[in-house]
Amino acid sequence: MSSPPLDGPNAPVAIVGMGCRWAGGVRDMPGLWDLLKNQREGWGEFKEPRFSNRGFHHPNRDRPGTTIAQGGFLLDEDARLFDHAFFGINGRETETLDPSQRKLLEVVYEAFENGGEPWESISGSRTGVYVGNSTVDHLLIQARDWENTKPYTATGTDTCILANRISYIFNLQGPSLTVNTACSSSMYALHMAISAIRSGDCDSAIVAASNWIADPSFHIVLDKLGVLSPTSRSHTFDIKRDGYARGEGYAALYLKKCSMAVLDGSPIRAMIRGTAVNADGRTAGLGRPSAAGQEAAIRKAYENAGSLPFSETAYLECHGTGTEVGDSIEVSALGDVFAPSRSSVFNDRLLIGAIKTNIGHTEGASTIASVMKVVLSLEAGEIPPSFGIETLNPNIDFDAAKVEVIKDGPVPWPEGKIRRAGVNSFGFGGANGHCIIDHVNVVLPDYVKPGVSQPVSTQPEYKRGRYTNDINGQATHRPNGLTDGSSHS
Repeated sequence: MSSPPLDGPNAPVAIVGMGCRWAGGVRDMPGLWDLLKNQREGWGEFKEPRFSNRGFHHPNRDRPGTTIAQGGFLLDEDARLFDHAFFGINGRETETLDPSQRKLLEVVYEAFENGGEPWESISGSRTGVYVGNSTVDHLLIQARDWENTKPYTATGTDTCILANRISYIFNLQGPSLTVNTACSSSMYALHMAISAIRSGDCDSAIVAASNWIADPSFHIVLDKLGVLSPTSRSHTFDIKRDGYARGEGYAALYLKKCSMAVLDGSPIRAMIRGTAVNADGRTAGLGRPSAAGQEAAIRKAYENAGSLPFSETAYLECHGTGTEVGDSIEVSALGDVFAPSRSSVFNDRLLIGAIKTNIGHTEGASTIASVMKVVLSLEAGEIPPSFGIETLNPNIDFDAAKVEVIKDGPVPWPEGKIRRAGVNSFGFGGANGHCIIDHVNVVLPDYVKPGVSQPVSTQPEYKRGRYTNDINGQATHRPNGLTDGSSHS
């Protein structure tokens, strides 16, 4: 197997930094890996200050103004808390600032530091910002209080500012936009970032996403659509499949052109080999997934990666919402693509799973959650199981698709398979996407992560205290990761 060229239309793009907040107390990559490997979940009951079950829950889905779900995968930190002075935002502007804008600034900052980049080095750079987001809870809350609209309400609530404020605060001068394709929003953001880096529109990119659950309006809308689980869990591939549970989250990936990452000595965590997006077109129904559409997106991603063999992919992180229709159609699409190149023995089957069983369906942020799970699995050389699967759904023909659901403990990377994985995604409006991720040594066989101190520039105590401690934790506990330690400059 020859290494691909580091420049050109099919060149790999390096993931050099990651930052996140997920349910279950996950604040960084070691925390996420601990949650996944030890088969935990981050579920919690709805309660104030969000919205309470007492006011909005009812066991009858048809009852107006109520939801059948009693909980979800919620963050255990107050999203409104924010050190605005650290990011140079005045107190008056902060009053109407969307919590998603606040938390995105934090995880983007952490992604830069995780990638060894001090604030000063990225200021003025040709770094693009692509944010996936599909909820507007803060806007809905602000709209009810129109008499108290303030000068900063517009920039505090408009979703375009999710990306634009990141560009503004960090002085990033590449493209800057927010993408909404529902549950595939961050897949589309990722694809656009990869395309921009390859075409020369930017040298590096932040791909970020947010999902904040605070207002009952959209939650009730989803419940009436019939996609939410009455048990408030995502039973992906399980006989108990009955819809999905919503999850909160904020996350960011820091991407660099591969040749630039090597030249800079960046700590490359994984390589994105190819991405693709498409639409189902006219199908049996607007909200019904299409196996043909997903199959086409997968095949195009492999073409965009330089026509990689389907047989070399060992694991696929599924969209896996836990709905009857969604899961069966997705497995069917995977079988159409991957089964012809495989035998029926376990070691040759395509291993599959879904992080939604651990942290819920984070909707517009779900692709980044899946990518992070894949990166950690590639680094560790083992694949954590999906949480809580007891009996596989008998209506899905896993054998015909030649796929194997990982449900019983972490599985070592299949012997004889290179460390390559895929991530699948689709939105309820028919917007599909797929990406292919390799371990760094598949692309750069002699690459060794630099064992250097991660630079921390001179900033207020907020940065030196909380964030420096996080850096040490990430470096020490990263699977096969960098050495620990940090230096102030």
